[in-house]
Amino acid sequence: MMRLGICAALDVGTTLHARSFLRGVYLSSHLFGNVRRARHFYFNDDANADGGRAAARSFIEARVDAVIGHFASESAAAVVQTYAQAGIPLILPASTCAALTEDGSTTFRVCASDRVIARRLLAFAESQGLLRLALSADPSLHGQQQLRELQAAATLSTVEIVEDNRQAQALVFCGRLKASRQFLVDNRAGGCGLPLFFTDDAASPALVDGLERTGTVYVVSFPIASDLPEAQSVDLAYQRIYGEQAPVYAIETLAAFSLVDLAMSQPRGLLDALRFEQFSTPAGPISFSNGENDHARVSLWVYADECAHERRLLC
Repeated sequence: MMRLGICAALDVGTTLHARSFLRGVYLSSHLFGNVRRARHFYFNDDANADGGRAAARSFIEARVDAVIGHFASESAAAVVQTYAQAGIPLILPASTCAALTEDGSTTFRVCASDRVIARRLLAFAESQGLLRLALSADPSLHGQQQLRELQAAATLSTVEIVEDNRQAQALVFCGRLKASRQFLVDNRAGGCGLPLFFTDDAASPALVDGLERTGTVYVVSFPIASDLPEAQSVDLAYQRIYGEQAPVYAIETLAAFSLVDLAMSQPRGLLDALRFEQFSTPAGPISFSNGENDHARVSLWVYADECAHERRLLC
């Protein structure tokens, strides 16, 4: 019997995305036969390094065949080498730190990395004539690493990173959802009318819920179910159970479990299948080069006071 380690911050008090993750796990256990028959081991890593290390110890002791999680880059970064030494595939649905696949030889990222997100964000800013950006971030590893990737990518673009917000044409904030919302609230309350950019963790209706006026807000993140033709069947199943469209992290979770389900059916074994095969998942095709998904997609979320909210895929 396959043994799966399942790990994230599982408390919605830590992150609202916990609900999407757990719903994705539940639905996966109904949709995917190998997942349904597997023995599941859960661990709440609290989205931090100590929690990540505790989870890894627990999973290795349980002799799991694969780990799905960790969602927070800080938690994942603490354990990628541990899993590699144990020969355990680590499938990351949503941890974006680019170094994770460089440090962990058994690490496979389903979503786009923060390096890809940085390039897409800057390319879109250029297309809108927003060539002077001021950057800030929360203290999380995710936020700090995304900030560094943007700074590096800017050296290869026409975008200038400025220190003074008064010289900027737009502000960019890198960080977790709660911190992103606070940045939005504080800047609008302080009279800032500039366009605001946020990165992947801010891709949630909670970013703007209850705000009368948001100004122009962009979130460069991952697609939700309605953006992806391949996700329509699982989205319908999600809606039947939960009464709403499958959000970002539910789709990333479903894709990760689908990947395990399909890879376990390959004769060459789970780890080699992940390294060399291509799979059709609810997030579209997935194959890996050095642990990175060759087909990872990035979505632009747009909020504006005077027009309907929209999303579109960024090439």
